[in-house]
Amino acid sequence: MPDEGIGVVGDKPGQRILRRRISLEELREYTSSTAHVADDVLTERGTILLPRGAELASLISSVDNLEKALQRWGIFSIPIVIENALDINELEGILQTAEIQSDTIDPELAHETVEQLGNVYERISEGACTPEDVSDLAAQGKKLANEVADAPQVMLCLGKVKSWDEYTYKHSLNVTLLGGYLAGKMFPGNHEIAEQLSVGGILHDLGKALVPQNVLNKPGKLTDDEFEIMKQHPGFGKQIAIQNGITDPDILAVICGHHERFGGGGYPEGLSGDNIPMAGRIAAVADVFDALTARRVYKEPMASRAAVSIMVGSMGAHFDPTVVRTLLLSIGLYPPGTVVELSDGSMGIVVGARDKDLMRPSVSLQIDKMGYKVTKMQIIDLSISTELFVQRTLSDVGKIASWNKNR
Repeated sequence: MPDEGIGVVGDKPGQRILRRRISLEELREYTSSTAHVADDVLTERGTILLPRGAELASLISSVDNLEKALQRWGIFSIPIVIENALDINELEGILQTAEIQSDTIDPELAHETVEQLGNVYERISEGACTPEDVSDLAAQGKKLANEVADAPQVMLCLGKVKSWDEYTYKHSLNVTLLGGYLAGKMFPGNHEIAEQLSVGGILHDLGKALVPQNVLNKPGKLTDDEFEIMKQHPGFGKQIAIQNGITDPDILAVICGHHERFGGGGYPEGLSGDNIPMAGRIAAVADVFDALTARRVYKEPMASRAAVSIMVGSMGAHFDPTVVRTLLLSIGLYPPGTVVELSDGSMGIVVGARDKDLMRPSVSLQIDKMGYKVTKMQIIDLSISTELFVQRTLSDVGKIASWNKNR
């Protein structure tokens, strides 16, 4: 009987369960794997021949007799489950190893930027911010713009947010990286616009330094009054930037325009369509994509694929369709970190596409087609493989959660 290939996502981060039906002829091949019987195998009278949960490895000594017994009852296939509990750190390690094979941003620069952002936010909240503080941050944005220009696998570069209290600073780093990258894709050869988006990204949430912490990090939906306070941060940020010597209109458009909506109804000015500067439209996409996929005090991170689906569904209403299409083309239909089942029943983690066929990314194989864990890294480039394709996605690294639209 053909493989049923029913994929089920486990309840632990990184756990993946594959359910399939195998013929008796294949039984021996699975007796050294971690597979076990998925459901009770019964006779027509309801007698249990093989109990659910029985490990196939325990059957190796009696596999011949088992096959004969099952055949006598007209049973020629059995359902099995193959489990693979991959620790979240192991999954991230796989992505980091994949990064070695491509150009990525300097991790020391990223760490330095996050630390510097924290210091500047603290100085703003204390009323001690100086033009030098802001100009130093802008200089970091320019450095990052140069890094992004040389790092086509930008989705492998985005800073991992380990805890909600780091969110604001790493979010600004990620918006810098993704905004500069999208600008470079939309305006190839125009390094100036990519640099402006990067500088704007590093500064885009400066106004949040003036938002009360109990509102900024509230573990739940904001009240109407709290949301009105939150909505002031783009204007606050623009004022801080201008007061400290930032005058470039595109940089200011990122700071003030990243919450405007393409179809109208955004804030702080309620602009729509082409009335929103392009820099603001690009920043809006980068801002929301990172907000969706980041861990916050009030939510777990959303899967990248789910985030892209939401944003595609919001094209025209919330986002400029051209920018969203650029995001989709940049990260692919299967963003890095997506766990996929391939057409032969094997399982792997997407590690990138690099301007290739969106349907056929590069995959780090984790479980082979027989259900055995792969011990040596094996990258399969589906764009040059004529036999394999993505059969289904199982999930992304991390858990999928709902999006709180009030942030």
